[in-house]
Amino acid sequence: MGRGGNSGSSSEQKVKEWPQMSEVDKIPPAHVLPEDCPWERAVVIRLREAIGWVLTANFLIFWAVPIAGNGLIWKHLLRYVMRPIFHLIDHKYSPIRWLAGKYVYKNPRHADYAATAFLVSTSAIVSLSGVFWYQLRYGGLSWTAIILYYWAWVGMGGRQMGGAYTFAHKEGHNAFMYQPWFKRTIGNFFENWLGPFYGNVPWNFTTSHISIHHKLQGGMGDTFYQWDIDRTSWRDFMLFIYRITTHVMGFSSLYFFRKNEQMRSYNLLKQGMVYYWVVIPTIIYILTGSFSFIFFIYLQPCCAMMYFLAFINIGLHGYIEFDDNGKHKDVVNSSAIIDGDDDYFGEDDHLAHHYATNVYYKDLGQYRKKKLEDFKDKHASVFKDFSILEHSLFLLLKDFDKLAEHYVDYTGKLSKTEIKKLLKVRALRKEISYYNYEFNWLPALKKNHWMS
Repeated sequence: MGRGGNSGSSSEQKVKEWPQMSEVDKIPPAHVLPEDCPWERAVVIRLREAIGWVLTANFLIFWAVPIAGNGLIWKHLLRYVMRPIFHLIDHKYSPIRWLAGKYVYKNPRHADYAATAFLVSTSAIVSLSGVFWYQLRYGGLSWTAIILYYWAWVGMGGRQMGGAYTFAHKEGHNAFMYQPWFKRTIGNFFENWLGPFYGNVPWNFTTSHISIHHKLQGGMGDTFYQWDIDRTSWRDFMLFIYRITTHVMGFSSLYFFRKNEQMRSYNLLKQGMVYYWVVIPTIIYILTGSFSFIFFIYLQPCCAMMYFLAFINIGLHGYIEFDDNGKHKDVVNSSAIIDGDDDYFGEDDHLAHHYATNVYYKDLGQYRKKKLEDFKDKHASVFKDFSILEHSLFLLLKDFDKLAEHYVDYTGKLSKTEIKKLLKVRALRKEISYYNYEFNWLPALKKNHWMS
């Protein structure tokens, strides 16, 4: 399979995965159709691209202002006011921290999450209760109510949507995160209870994220796979949005699990999809009698995440480099950001998240020191002093000058021009064409393909 951290061969799938480097760098952008492309497949590709543009327009109309506005207000004003207040809530002797460490989390160190988790869940419950009350009181939602909800959904500096996603992510990774009583009665609160109102199909992290994305380390077969597109092309990005859309809905992960005969994950995710797409909307309609409420409050956040997840993953896995055997260099194909302002308990270090998943966020500095020689030798994808959003934006804008300014050169020997060239080559490089991947490789996906 594609070597996003795993070796393998797809000779039985009749796809040559490892051409010479000169051939790899000649693979065309995803939106460029082969000369012999059948018209039916051309229509499919253009339709997928159009869906990407529609979701982009939707994001710009409904979500760009709340996300950018919250970010700017936080950066220039609220962080100076709110951070001291947060530290009061989260101090060493905080009742919230003590209660969580004693009664909620199985490992007391996870009480580090308690204050943020409490604020995120409280804010979500208050804002959701508010829009439900408004709907039931007035028989519909005004544009003012919808806009205010979206601003609350995003949260100050994006910390509400970021926190909801982060804790769902951590629940998926740690089946023993909570104490037995909490696990039995509530379970994965952020993944399966709050998650649906933040565009997350229940059990998505427990199944797809762990058994596909991490199993393949972003490689071929992953529902987030992006090394068949030009990560600096907006048109290719539209095709990637479509791919992420099928992931968010759950269908691409179901396809993977069925082809690989992973029936436990298949059935669990399918159950989550039934809850998300049938049961919860039905309950909401019974309560409100309003399809517009379902669209604006329940489905719009899902549409937002279709775009947003595609956007941030461009920066998280934007670069590839191969060794002499055609295997991905692991410190290149996942990125890390140091000293970013929007980090959530180590989420900015996506490199460590993939290849040292069990390292606690407070120990990431020590981990990077241990990997120093490897980082030097392979010119690791490590950056500093900006956010994942900025990283992705600079890539899509082809602003390698800005990216070079934030790049961490552990050798201390590269000039800015050399860094720009290094990043550009890695961002443009593909390991297979989009056409070959979508219409030859994926249809031939077979059980345990990464082990063949």
